[in-house]
Amino acid sequence: MTAPQTIRGLSVSRMENSEILLYDLGNRPASFDFITCLATATALGCKHVRFVYGDWKRKDYSIKQAEERWRSIVEPASSLYGIDYSIGEREGLEINHLLIAAVKTYNHLGRIGKITYPCKRGEYITVTIRNSRSPERNSKDDEWLEFAEGCDREVIILRDNEDSSLHLHDRMKLYANAYLNMGVIQGPMTLCFHSDAPYVCMRTIGGENSGSTSPKMITGLTGITEGFQFPWAGAHQILSYLDDTEDNIWAEYRRFEKLTQERMAA
Repeated sequence: MTAPQTIRGLSVSRMENSEILLYDLGNRPASFDFITCLATATALGCKHVRFVYGDWKRKDYSIKQAEERWRSIVEPASSLYGIDYSIGEREGLEINHLLIAAVKTYNHLGRIGKITYPCKRGEYITVTIRNSRSPERNSKDDEWLEFAEGCDREVIILRDNEDSSLHLHDRMKLYANAYLNMGVIQGPMTLCFHSDAPYVCMRTIGGENSGSTSPKMITGLTGITEGFQFPWAGAHQILSYLDDTEDNIWAEYRRFEKLTQERMAA
């Protein structure tokens, strides 16, 4: 396998190992978990990413999909945090890529790395539809479409990253300039978790067959239990534990509108 020809970044030899995030794609996922890893790493002082490229961590997607995920998620992510990267031998500090590490880092330091893309609230709503592995985690598409048709604001329907035609930076721009971003818990919502973009993330804890978001697994992987909110979240950033039925979607939208109106009146 040939590594990408583009190698950006600082001279790693000039940097301390503690300033370099080592992300070895042979043992780390090519997924939105890298966004979380960057949030933790930048809070800990990392200023550069060293990728080891060539082998892929075994996951329930193909090598071709892993390569596409590198191009569509991992490679463009570093610049969202204002840092650069290089590709080469193992060098730097390996940091846990799971949300639970980000939460522990915030609780210890009182800060977390944030995506630097400026957020300016607009008038539209995005709904990100999940249709990927672990089908039980997928969105109830018909329920969201009913909400979109009846909503008093423009609703932009986005597909999850399995349809990677939308560049990561363009997705971030849409999230950053939305009135509200909605969807079930999924990879792309990580862009909202680690920025100032407004969100309501539904079905945060899934069913018994929901894999990484099942009640049994999600607490160990993320620290999330029912009612949990990220300690760095603003009032306009909400984890919801309701199922994504149309009635529940409307209820969360109206709750968000009420909170927004109360903040503007204060």
